Amino acid sequence: MKCLLFFLLFSLFAANAQEHKTEINGVVKDAKGKPVAFVNVGVMGKGFGGMSDEAGKFCLFVPDSLLDDQLTISHIAYKKYSSRLRELAGSPVTVVLEDSLLVLPEVSISPMKGKWISNKGIRVPGGVMATDSIGSLGEEIGISVKLDKEGLLEQIRLPIFRCGYDSVLVRINLYHLSDEMNPELLPVQPIYQTIRKMEKKEKVLFTYDTPPLIPAGNIRVGFEIVRVYGKGKLFFPLYSTSSLHRSVSLDTYKKAPFGIKASVYVRQ
Repeated sequence: MKCLLFFLLFSLFAANAQEHKTEINGVVKDAKGKPVAFVNVGVMGKGFGGMSDEAGKFCLFVPDSLLDDQLTISHIAYKKYSSRLRELAGSPVTVVLEDSLLVLPEVSISPMKGKWISNKGIRVPGGVMATDSIGSLGEEIGISVKLDKEGLLEQIRLPIFRCGYDSVLVRINLYHLSDEMNPELLPVQPIYQTIRKMEKKEKVLFTYDTPPLIPAGNIRVGFEIVRVYGKGKLFFPLYSTSSLHRSVSLDTYKKAPFGIKASVYVRQ
């Protein structure tokens, strides 16, 4: 009887391991026909997916059991696209994303005073947060700061404890927190910064070429890891401050009792 049970379990495992997979591949472009890099490509609700490369191309090998599910393609600056996987199989597809951002008016910043604003939190002695703690590609960790009035956001300063990768590409996403667990995306073009390998603590600056106007209230600054080069981990100093971790592919949030600390430079 035990032998029969073992045989059945082994057969079931082997069948699952040998499940046929279908290739889904294509390219993501904007309305002007330009490739869109680092787009999140995943199967809705399954935690399965990846990202487009620098040329906007993507390729997934999807188990046939998921072909009736929806493929979701999303980017912070565009409207979300979804389609049944079975309809995309067979030949390369071209996905055109619609722009979802508003055009912000240009504002003169010369007469406005600037100041650094940080999220609250006490440094945990010896504590660090590694990329493995928040996942990696397609994951986002953020901080929350409170603005007493609207202002122009010029820079964001992020302390890095150590970077073991050859380099990491990080994207900044901004949200308004009217509801903590459902942040509202602000109509601001995301900015990117490459963090190189470093062996000691440094403060990385993210700078806006055209400072966006940010409303008063609680603002979430999200740091999304969109590409890593080489093997290693990215380490942040750990603080006793609650934070929201976002799974970009699943578009879900979870609250953690510890997090990172960062600062924003705002002219008000």
